[in-house]
Amino acid sequence: MAERQNPSRRTAEKRVAAGKQTAPRRDTIEKQTPSRRSDVIRCENCGEDYSITYKRCPFCDERPGRSGIGGRRAAGGRGTVHPVQVIGLVISMIVIIVALFIVFKYVGPLIFGDKSGGQGSSVSTSQSAPGSSASTSQPGGDASSGGDVSLEVPQVPVTSLTLNKSDITLTANEVFPFVATVSPADAVVTWSSSDDSILKVEQDGTATNVNTTGSKVKVTVTATAGDKSAQCTVYCNSAAGSGTGTTTPSGGSGTSTKPSGGTVAPNTPGTIVNAGSGLNIRSGPGSSYEKLASAANGSKIIILEDTGNGWYKIDYGNGKVGYVSSDYVSVGN
Repeated sequence: MAERQNPSRRTAEKRVAAGKQTAPRRDTIEKQTPSRRSDVIRCENCGEDYSITYKRCPFCDERPGRSGIGGRRAAGGRGTVHPVQVIGLVISMIVIIVALFIVFKYVGPLIFGDKSGGQGSSVSTSQSAPGSSASTSQPGGDASSGGDVSLEVPQVPVTSLTLNKSDITLTANEVFPFVATVSPADAVVTWSSSDDSILKVEQDGTATNVNTTGSKVKVTVTATAGDKSAQCTVYCNSAAGSGTGTTTPSGGSGTSTKPSGGTVAPNTPGTIVNAGSGLNIRSGPGSSYEKLASAANGSKIIILEDTGNGWYKIDYGNGKVGYVSSDYVSVGN
């Protein structure tokens, strides 16, 4: 009897047992729904979890609390462009443009050469002597006028011009170099003779007596630079002259005589005439030789030798020997 149980009780126990088998345990439920970690953040934009040490989502570059504002995954895999990247891109473009400019401007002509051929750049310049105007002309001229273009160069004024001689006598075929002192020193000096058939003057100042008229002729040599000029009086003896001639030396006037034979015998006495303030006695038979002394007009001399080129070798006292122009000596007096 004791082992008999109430059927209703047995049924209840079976239900309890069945309920225990179907009901999940509490610890199993807790394992199936684990609690959310406190050291990670779930991105509201892409749904990925990342460490709280990141200020932005490493997957979509989104800040926490700014869901829906673009992102790598939300924008089809493209992230937002950082301002630093934009600045770097702009600087790179500027550097590239500058490099290309330098290449085309400076390196290109060296590699490919100048293809302009120098056309239109031909300039011809003509410059006259200092103290005169100079012009620069360019072929083709102005496009509107078609004429030459002239540029006036400022004139350099000449302040002074002097010669090394102001009065000189030259024997037949004698050459004398004139020297001009001009300021400024780079000024160009031009030379001229009043009679080229008697005295020829080169543009370097060299004068040559070419007188063949048979008598002494007075010629003027002129040097010109800018608006300044200087002159020298030159008495040119003739190689064809013989006998008595008429001369007009500087500082005096009159006639000097010479034997008709044309050559004076050695040790012939003579007298200085027509010398004005005095006659130069030189170390050689020519006016370019050194001056030794000066003989006053009327002085007595001894003619030691007739050189044949218009000069006498003389003894002018106390055995002193020199040379004088025969045009200023009266022979036999």
